Amino acid sequence: MKFTLEKDIAMNDFLLGKATVPALLAAMDALTLEQDFQIFFKKAATSVCKLLNADGAALILLDERREFFEYHLFEGAQEERLNPFKGMRFPANEGIAGRALKLKSSIYVRDYSQDMDAMPDLIKGGLAANFVIPLISSDQVIGVLASSWFSEPADVIPPQIFLLAERIASQIAVACHREQLEKQLRSLVSIDPLTQLNNRHGIMQFLDQKADQLARHNRSFALFFIDLDGLKTANDQWGHEVGDNILRDAANRLRDVVRKSDCIGRLGGDEFLIIAECDEHSLAILATRFIQALRIHFGKGRKRGRISASVGIAFSPVDGTEPNTLLRKADAAMYSAKKEGGDRFNFASRIATSESEKSISAVDIENALDSDEICLWYQPIISLRNKHVIGYESLVRWQKADGQLVGALPIIKAIESARGDLEIRFGNWILQKSAQQISEWKTQDFFHDIHINISARHFLHPSFLQELHKIHTQYADACHSLIVEITESAMLDDMERARRIILRCQELGVRVAADDFGTGYSSLTYLKYLPLNSLKIDRSFVTDLPHNQVDRDIVSGIVSIAHALNLLVVAEGAENDDQLESLRALGCDQLQGYVISQPMPLEQVMPWHNLYKTRSNNYFERTNAKLAAIPKHA
Repeated sequence: MKFTLEKDIAMNDFLLGKATVPALLAAMDALTLEQDFQIFFKKAATSVCKLLNADGAALILLDERREFFEYHLFEGAQEERLNPFKGMRFPANEGIAGRALKLKSSIYVRDYSQDMDAMPDLIKGGLAANFVIPLISSDQVIGVLASSWFSEPADVIPPQIFLLAERIASQIAVACHREQLEKQLRSLVSIDPLTQLNNRHGIMQFLDQKADQLARHNRSFALFFIDLDGLKTANDQWGHEVGDNILRDAANRLRDVVRKSDCIGRLGGDEFLIIAECDEHSLAILATRFIQALRIHFGKGRKRGRISASVGIAFSPVDGTEPNTLLRKADAAMYSAKKEGGDRFNFASRIATSESEKSISAVDIENALDSDEICLWYQPIISLRNKHVIGYESLVRWQKADGQLVGALPIIKAIESARGDLEIRFGNWILQKSAQQISEWKTQDFFHDIHINISARHFLHPSFLQELHKIHTQYADACHSLIVEITESAMLDDMERARRIILRCQELGVRVAADDFGTGYSSLTYLKYLPLNSLKIDRSFVTDLPHNQVDRDIVSGIVSIAHALNLLVVAEGAENDDQLESLRALGCDQLQGYVISQPMPLEQVMPWHNLYKTRSNNYFERTNAKLAAIPKHA
């Protein structure tokens, strides 16, 4: 008997060493490396099946009200026998899954047909045995993982094997819960809380999709940029509650007249955008329909008023294919319609483009670099703890010989559309110029960080690290004050490569920040996997922050996640004190925006900084004096 027990233990140890541990490790690796939940589940479920020698594994999740179970994903050798049950729903108190939910513990049924909770449909489907593990995250069951056998299991399964299967299931629960939270976050990010239409982020995502469809399948589409006439007057005379009711009414009216294939969103304020797939002959018909729907009469007696709409139309590909270009042209056409009295529409193709709006070519930028006409302007970034300036973001400008100043947007567009290495050359120029400026400031006892924007292509290009090495050799101290801002696309295109580059940056003393966080995929996975130093919350979440609970919840969530990962949070785009105080209350660490200062040329930085410092000191002196004057027992 003793020999048999030792033999069983040895066999169990063998299984644990040779089969189960590698399978478990594979599942753990899947969780940390895979961004796609379905790919992760495939790997993790395969590991469970190998552990148990099962024929398949199913992910069965509770609905939002926790009233029903629903089969979601399947994996295993008998997948064709499991697939018919995909989408199957049953009450949360039924079946072995219901029993596992109630007990919050795993249940192994060796003879499924004899179990009191067996479901007839599954018996007919050939299910012989199953092992149901509750998926628990944050102390709440979100579903079950059901491992299935379609013939009686040949061997007795050791308890250690069940325990390891439960360990993998716990990782599936965490990943599944994370996937659900990300879906909720993406939903919050895309919906306007007042009108329940797509918000700016949501409608712009749809616009990107339409642009992609045009490029792939030559499917034309139109943008209808709509601005309400008279809403400001209504707000001023009768209050914002009336204005909000008008906006809701306008949204509902537009819902009633758009086609099922059209997409409608609120850009902000009283501006709406409708994206419609159509031909050029339908533009006037659709625009007329929208204008008629938005002739809104409201109020009674002396409080009676009327709202109308001005509509600008951009048609792609005639007016361009790039989303921002189309939006700008539709906006210009709308403004033209409004100047003509409103309650009408105008076509972008009929609006003359001014000389200053003409596109700048890549050749122009190359010549400007050669002529030393490209320069950097600086916008301060403060600590929200004490309002001290801690750094500046460098922003590119073109100071032409004739005195005209060109902003960043047309320059960046020209560079992005250029062939060859202009984007790399330009990025390296910014790196060198910023490092040189940091070094010069330090000789003047002016110790501040400089944030620079690096494109996705440049960041992943070999010359980026080569240039950093040169800077480290030439301006060693400067690297510790340099912060490189990159967008999510640069990191998600090649996660492993991005990770290596970030680590090398940090070895050289350069910090890395995720820029425009919240406007892209915003995956929690890459924040966990990449060794970032900080992230910048996009300005779209800051604009309505004091009055928008959804934006506050989103910012609060981003701050909590970032701080849990030891990341600093910088909010950009703050324009007033209400936004500043809201961001400080929500726990943001740093702030950038017009409420502190607009971008300024280099020669103004020192004078501005000294003036700001004086004003800040006076403010704190007055505050301390007031505090000192308060009786101690008051």
